Amino acid sequence: MNIAVRPSQQLPAASTHAVTRAMTPNVLVIHPVPLLRRGATSALAETDWFSAARFLDFASVHDAANALTGLAMGDLVIVTSSEHGALIQALGSKAGCGVAVLLLGPSDATAARLFNENRIDAVLPTEAPTSELVHLATLLAAGGRSAPKRPAGPRQATGVGRLSVRQLEILELMTRGLLNKQIAWELGLTEGTVKSHVSAILEKLGCSRRTQAIASFLATTGSNPAGTFARP
Repeated sequence: MNIAVRPSQQLPAASTHAVTRAMTPNVLVIHPVPLLRRGATSALAETDWFSAARFLDFASVHDAANALTGLAMGDLVIVTSSEHGALIQALGSKAGCGVAVLLLGPSDATAARLFNENRIDAVLPTEAPTSELVHLATLLAAGGRSAPKRPAGPRQATGVGRLSVRQLEILELMTRGLLNKQIAWELGLTEGTVKSHVSAILEKLGCSRRTQAIASFLATTGSNPAGTFARP
């Protein structure tokens, strides 16, 4: 688990003004997979720090364009690594100047460079538990940062972190009970392409059945076995 947070790390002391601002921050979650977006917002909304936050979720930075223009110091953006370039461009001078950015993706050389340039504030692998998401998000909202740690050797992603964005989209549709033919129609793919992706998903997750892959995905997103959320 390449989480760039030390267990002993404490939240920084904040001024009265900072605490007041943090009680009602805007939290934007940008990821193409709806279940991952909802899992993140649900986990954070259950905490004291974000209980009064305004949550918005989008599939892409393009969809979030209007919301991004209204961000201010103390706000938080959680974004998938495939969208970080577009996000930095959209934020402009706001990146590194009070709007915290939590990157969902590998802790690699690119993440380290972006951190050093004050363009992101922390990195969280996709397969990390929700407790790590809550810890990092709270740290960033309080004004802290957490440097990504470079792995000693080549990083091997585990669990859903091994899946491509397309495979995550297909797996999420599987959790809704859709068959391959229905998934193909939803995503504009051929049924054969979907079958190939499903086989790859099962192999990467070490599963022999669709139900096992679905259970693994729901556990990662913080959903219950029925696929619903603690907070809609």
